[in-house]
Amino acid sequence: MAKVGNITFTPDELSKTFQTYRKELIVMPMLAMNEALQHMSVRTGIRYRETVTEMSGKFELGNYKKDKKGTGNVSFDGRVLETFFGNCIEPIDPNAIYQSIWGSNITKGEGLKNVPIVLQICAYIMKQLGEHLFMSMFTAKHDASDFTSTEKFFNGFCTIIDNDIAGTNDVSKALISTDLGNLSQSSDSISAENAEDIIKDFYWSRDVKLRRQKLKLFMSDMAYHYYTEAYQLNHGSLPYNTNYDKRTLEGASNVEFVPLANVPDDFLLLTPKSNILALFNQKTSDETYIVEKSLDNHYDVDFIANMFFGTQFESVSKEIFSVWKKSEM
Repeated sequence: MAKVGNITFTPDELSKTFQTYRKELIVMPMLAMNEALQHMSVRTGIRYRETVTEMSGKFELGNYKKDKKGTGNVSFDGRVLETFFGNCIEPIDPNAIYQSIWGSNITKGEGLKNVPIVLQICAYIMKQLGEHLFMSMFTAKHDASDFTSTEKFFNGFCTIIDNDIAGTNDVSKALISTDLGNLSQSSDSISAENAEDIIKDFYWSRDVKLRRQKLKLFMSDMAYHYYTEAYQLNHGSLPYNTNYDKRTLEGASNVEFVPLANVPDDFLLLTPKSNILALFNQKTSDETYIVEKSLDNHYDVDFIANMFFGTQFESVSKEIFSVWKKSEM
């Protein structure tokens, strides 16, 4: 039993709260990841592996010819949407959490302002899971032998891209390359001196079908800083340049900048929102969130969570996807 002032709550109360508010609490990790998820497509109901198929071929009208016949070459390429099953088992001190949540945004806002303290504690715990998932979304690399780190829990976007470049993917062939038109590389790091040129050159060298769409340009927060610095340095005297904060690419308003703290440096990703996927399950009973009385400490409780998560692209064809990376020396 934990007591804070006149508030008393037990492991049973925490466990009951998780069960009662499961539907609300299960989305807390997604809310903690919203900075990124608002620019992506979220798919739920993905439990382990599911394959989506992309059809491609050349169908073209030409001048009439009675005996004309095409090659009929149509390809069906599958991409595997994969979530990984992970868990978290942690002893927690309810008193310590109670004291710390008041400095967290989880207690602010109308949604949680007047709810019971026990629910606030549960929400805080779930938010922590989401924050670790957010920071690992691009760089995580699955390692089945590591049971402690979110970075080893699933495959992030950059890991998937690296596998598609190296051909160490499900189809065992390279799907991303400069020859295929969906990869651009340079030996230079992005800096305040070259950020504007690198980003503009990357965009304008991409396939015309990609450039015709409404796109997200994912980059590190530092790359975005370098771009705004370079833009002010190069165009500070322009009469319309009154806003230091640049949300779209100059000359291409269909490209929205998405600077994120979880994107590695010297990396740019250009794709529509519909093509970059964050994968959850959230629909089956094997995803559980419970709190039980600790077996090791009379003052603590054990938090137990089971959850599916993964990332993927629906397609990496040059018409819908392109990436810029610094080349390895």
